[in-house]
Amino acid sequence: MAELNDQQRVALLNVRLGLPEGSLDPQLALEALRHGSYAHERSLSAGRPVLRSNERLEFLGDAILGFLIARRVYERFREASEGELTRLRAGLVREESLAIVARGLGLGDLLLLGRGEQRSGGRENAARLADALEAVVAAVLLSCGLERTQEVVDRLLAPLFDQGLLARDPKTELQQLFQSRRRTPQYKVLSVAGPDHARSFEVEVRLDGFPLGRGSGRSKKEAEQAAARAALETPQALERALLDEAISLVPSDSAWPDLAAEESARLRAALVDADIEHIGSTAVPGLDGKAIIDLLIGVRELAPSLRIPDYEAFGEAGVPGRLYFRKRGPVSFNAQVVERGGPLWRDALVLRDYLRAHPEERGRYASGKREAIASGATTLLRYSDAKAALVEGLLERARRWAPG
Repeated sequence: MAELNDQQRVALLNVRLGLPEGSLDPQLALEALRHGSYAHERSLSAGRPVLRSNERLEFLGDAILGFLIARRVYERFREASEGELTRLRAGLVREESLAIVARGLGLGDLLLLGRGEQRSGGRENAARLADALEAVVAAVLLSCGLERTQEVVDRLLAPLFDQGLLARDPKTELQQLFQSRRRTPQYKVLSVAGPDHARSFEVEVRLDGFPLGRGSGRSKKEAEQAAARAALETPQALERALLDEAISLVPSDSAWPDLAAEESARLRAALVDADIEHIGSTAVPGLDGKAIIDLLIGVRELAPSLRIPDYEAFGEAGVPGRLYFRKRGPVSFNAQVVERGGPLWRDALVLRDYLRAHPEERGRYASGKREAIASGATTLLRYSDAKAALVEGLLERARRWAPG
C-alpha cells in the first residue's frame, strides 16, 4: 500500500469501522493509530511539535472493551455461571483475539510506526495490533458516544462469535491457553470406580506437577473435560501455574551487561519517558544466577493496561505496585515495571549496588541460592520462597548501608 496522508488514514478508518464519513474526530483517530516509536522519532526532530502516542487511548479502550464485551456475553449466555462468563470475556479480550479482529479490520496498514518498528514487522505484531484496536475503540467512544461504540464492537466481534471461538470445549481451550505460553497440561487418572457398565473416572489436570483442577465423568474423556472446565474457572491458580517455570543456576557471564544494555536501548524506543536499569544477579559481576536478565523499568505512573513489545504480561504476579513481564528465547529477560523513585525502585537498586560493593555478601548469597536449588527448589516459585528470608536479610543490611 502506498504511503497514506493523515486525511486518507482517518477516512479509511471511518470506512473500515462502518462509521459514516466524518464520524471520528481526526486528531483522536490519528492519536489512536500512533505508536510510541513514531511519536518518539518525531519528537527528536527540531521544530516538530511533540506528538502523543496511543498509550492513553489504549488505557481507556482496554476498560471500555472489557465493559462492552462483559455486557454482551452476559446478555448472550443467560445460563452461564460467573466463572463461565469470566472465561468467555477473557477469551475475547486477550491479545490473540484482539489481533484477529485488528487484522480483519486491516488496522496494520493504518498504523503510524517508527522506522525501526516497521522493519521489525510491527504492522503484523499481535501486541501492536491489539493495543491499537483498544486505542481505536476509545477514539470511537470519545467521538461518537457509548451506544455507537457498542455497535462498532458488536460488528468487529461478530466473526469470533460466528466462528464458534467461544464454543470450544474446555480441554481445547485450556490446551490453546497453555500453548500460547509454550506449555502443555497433563491429565492424570486418579481413580476408576464402579462396574464395567457404569464406570466413574476421576481425573486431575496438572502443569509441571502443579494441580489445576479435578473432574469426574462416565468416561476418561468426559472426566478430562470436567477437569479442564474446573481449571478454567479458577483463573488465579491458572496464572500462578503459568508464572512458574523450571530454573537453574549458571556461572556469571561477562556478556550479561552488554545484553542488558542492548535490550534496554530497544525498550527505550518503545517506552517513552521510562528509566531502565539492569538489576538482579546478572547485574552483579561474579555472582552466579539464572540465565535470565532482569530489567527494572521506572515509570511516572503504573498503568495496568501497559504492554511491552515482545514480552508476556503477568500483572502484579504477587507483588503489589509492580507489573511483571518476561520474554523467553535464546536470550531471556524479565522486566519489572514500578513507580520511578518509589520503594520497589529504591530497594532493587540498593540491593544490586550493595552486592556489587560487598564480596562477602555476594558469596553468602551465592551459597544460599545453591542450597535452595539443592533442596529441590527448582521451579521459580519454590526457588523464590526458599530464598525469601535470605533476600530480606540482605535487603535490610543494604538499606542501612545506603547513603542518605
